[in-house]
Amino acid sequence: MPRVEQNSMPTSLHYALTDSQCSKCGGQLEWKANFDDINQPKYTSQHCNQDYAIRIDAVKVEMVTPRVRVKKEARGLEDEPRAIKMAKRLEEERRNKEEEFKK
Repeated sequence: MPRVEQNSMPTSLHYALTDSQCSKCGGQLEWKANFDDINQPKYTSQHCNQDYAIRIDAVKVEMVTPRVRVKKEARGLEDEPRAIKMAKRLEEERRNKEEEFKK
């Protein structure tokens, strides 16, 4: 989660957005997203004639893939050759039985 500094103390973005308080009265701040400047997106708030801002300087992008789906897909790729091998074995057994029956 992105980290922000609140009064020179790092905190999570979620905490800053949900638990920040006005420095004068202690009221909870309500934040408005301002993504007009893509190079420096920010959240702004006003309370007791004071302006507050959270500027987002760095963002971590992660690729999130459900591990279960990846495992199932990988297992499916492994199952196909096994299924083909089993089909070939069954075909060989059927042929062997037919040959034994003919003898």
